[in-house]
Amino acid sequence: MAAGDSLPALAAFTIVEAYFLQRTLFADEAFRTVCLGALGVNLLLKGIWSLAIWPFFLNPLRHLPKVPGLMNHAQIIFDSPRGRMPLYWMKTIPNEGLIHMRDTISQSYLVATNHQALLDIMSTNTYDFEKPWRFRNFLARILGFGLILSEGAAHKKQRKALTPAFNIKNIRAMYSLMWDKTNQYLEEMEKELKLNPMEGTNIADGVGKLEMGVWGSRLTLDIIGPAAMGRDFRSLQNTDNRVAESFLNILEPTTEKMAFLAMNFTLPQWIAQRVPWRLNQVVANETGFLRNLCNDIVREKRETLAASKASTKDLEADILGTMMLGGNFSDTELVDQMLTFLAAGHETTASALTWACYLLTQYPDTQTRLREEIRAKIPSGNSPITYQDLESLPLLNGVCQEVLRLYPTVPATIREAARDTVVVGKHVPKGTRVILCPYAINRSPTFWGDNGEEFVPERWIDTDKTGAPVPNHNGGASTNFAQITFLHGQRSCIGKDFARAELRCAVAGVVGRFAFEMQDPKQEIHIAGAVTTKPVEGMHLRMRRVDEW
Repeated sequence: MAAGDSLPALAAFTIVEAYFLQRTLFADEAFRTVCLGALGVNLLLKGIWSLAIWPFFLNPLRHLPKVPGLMNHAQIIFDSPRGRMPLYWMKTIPNEGLIHMRDTISQSYLVATNHQALLDIMSTNTYDFEKPWRFRNFLARILGFGLILSEGAAHKKQRKALTPAFNIKNIRAMYSLMWDKTNQYLEEMEKELKLNPMEGTNIADGVGKLEMGVWGSRLTLDIIGPAAMGRDFRSLQNTDNRVAESFLNILEPTTEKMAFLAMNFTLPQWIAQRVPWRLNQVVANETGFLRNLCNDIVREKRETLAASKASTKDLEADILGTMMLGGNFSDTELVDQMLTFLAAGHETTASALTWACYLLTQYPDTQTRLREEIRAKIPSGNSPITYQDLESLPLLNGVCQEVLRLYPTVPATIREAARDTVVVGKHVPKGTRVILCPYAINRSPTFWGDNGEEFVPERWIDTDKTGAPVPNHNGGASTNFAQITFLHGQRSCIGKDFARAELRCAVAGVVGRFAFEMQDPKQEIHIAGAVTTKPVEGMHLRMRRVDEW
């Protein structure tokens, strides 16, 4: 036997030997009984340790203020709206930054409630906390392992490569694209309104009805396409657009999708994907289509760049070009990033626009004042604008900030301590789960006072030395951790300024051109969604063109 063959041969012999040894030993009934008994005793001792000794006598978190009873995961996932219970706990359980709760198997969870706790988790000790693997593996089926789901060194590498695309100079340069798409959006909505006039009106009245959620998604998809990858999907002009339809099929807020989400967070993916549930096939089909689309775009981009000898300025015209220029990414990694930006980049603003329209139907006086402010600055809907035009409007910024505060697209997210760490001076053992709840923090009386749950755009408006209103960026709160819609620190949303700019354009366009109210003023709106939040019933508006702006 050659020297190189000795190790494989020895390994094969050892495996065969072990097989016959276990067959011989386990044939002995007494030996089998001892082994099974030892296994049972070990499981029993582990159960006693995990369920009785550790949580009640040794866990360093046991002295923290507690949520009464045991937490059921379904309570959090099916909470309506998600974040309602953590907000209630923040209001009713005295604490110094952390509230402790245990689930049915005595796993510890912490809810962060004050500035210091949020600072430690999102900034000081950011990389001590990671998204739990089951959560990441499920979302990766939709988003890939892009910036949102990467951790540690991979996240630092991706963040560094992507940051140049999202500096404030580049964002402000995109206002012209956003405003142009907003005008296309307004024109297409007018056509829709004429096709769907309200009862008792005619086409000449310019009063019609539409569902704002779907239209908001089309607008934001047509903005993120050119901005992220240089591809215009033209979903505004094509109501049968497959890309828009795919995201709708995945993210549509239904009870079934919430149950599907709960299953995927509970079971490992290798089991969850084999459950005979139609949504498994829906996710596989739609994400397969989106991944193939992104693969084609990445391939075409590489071919174009190789053939054209494009300049650095040309390369940085979109996020994909910036990544190809500034990072050593494989095609698979680029596809994951494109999936992430397609989903997160359009869903955040589409949801915010929907909720902005809802709030402005509830506060018609604010809607009227906002229209007057917009028209005083911008002469017509198709007039060119600059970033200063929109960023300087106090009420527009106040409305947009309140929408993002009250209706964060992701109302709650979860982290797990990857190692022993410290939060507000308390030792947090490895494996502890931490709930970050933008819905609750953004409304908490600790930060916002007694009117934290009310829509008050004026909290974002100050006056200058002459007494003229000017936007502020804190809403009167004492810390920027009072609003965590986009989180903070190294894991904050890299596209937050992009989303805010996009929302300003969309709200300015819609309010500038249309007056709107709910089709059914008595309709009760419910907030839900498997990943992001939307109105379950849709946002059905009665809209009227206001003269010729």
